[in-house]
Amino acid sequence: MSNVPVDPGNSEAVPPVGSNAQFMKEFEKLIHSYADAVSKDKPQEAHNAAMQALLMAGEEALRNPTPSLLLKQEAADCEASGDWSGAETAYRKVLAMEETSGNFGMLAKAHMDLCVLLRTLARLDEASQFAAYATDAARRTQIFPVLVRALELQSFCALDRGDVAMALTSASEALQVIEPGKMFMLMRAKALITRARCEVAADQTEAADSDLASSWELLQARASPVTPGPLLALAYWWEVKGRLGEHRGNLPRAREAMTRAIEYFRQLNGPYAMVAVARALQQLSKVLGQTGDSLSAERASAEAKAIRSELHLPATR
Repeated sequence: MSNVPVDPGNSEAVPPVGSNAQFMKEFEKLIHSYADAVSKDKPQEAHNAAMQALLMAGEEALRNPTPSLLLKQEAADCEASGDWSGAETAYRKVLAMEETSGNFGMLAKAHMDLCVLLRTLARLDEASQFAAYATDAARRTQIFPVLVRALELQSFCALDRGDVAMALTSASEALQVIEPGKMFMLMRAKALITRARCEVAADQTEAADSDLASSWELLQARASPVTPGPLLALAYWWEVKGRLGEHRGNLPRAREAMTRAIEYFRQLNGPYAMVAVARALQQLSKVLGQTGDSLSAERASAEAKAIRSELHLPATR
């Protein structure tokens, strides 16, 4: 598979479709600068190149917005205001466009966007179907970062439905397809965290310990300025660490880890970050209740419910 990065530093964004030749030439130069800085252990230079590339992509998108991009912005605006039905409508229009585009990468992304939204709405069967569609399209791209993301979503959906075996299979495949190199350390770290999450659900605690330890080493070795990608990885790491502590009955450790996860999630922006805060608060409330700290448990649960209410999402059971 190709080892061309999809996005420096976050592995998700792509330069806008329809970009002009001069833009693409300059954008590719920045990507190569980023890769060179990563390989030479120059984190500040890598960060600067990544930020410049993202800025260029954003400016180009504003100058030449495609119909698909305008619909995605509409969906994002709807999500920010809690209009989930409006967001779904916009994303389904994007999907209809991409189904005729012949671009399997963009098709996979359209399926992923709907998967994430439907998981948030607890429409788990539909979300799982879109994760499967995204994985099928991603396999046809021959671009492994796209496949890794699709498999990650497939793992999450399988866990949602209690299919731990499927979750582990998808998470393990994601790790297998990541190509070697310092440039993909963050991607590998996140994939290890996802597999550890599945291993906790499968009662494979020693394996989860091992994957979390390996992931931590990668996250620490990266030593780059704090950006959304590493922040999200750290939040997920502590969240899984908390679930592992709870699974083992080590409630003080679970409480500490979930508190750290919430701190990292709070540093991220957007409605999905707030959904993650609410999820972690609800898990923390459960742990606090088991320790006998009913007052703190009630506070955490109340905040989680308030966040979901503000986002116009139903309260969790």
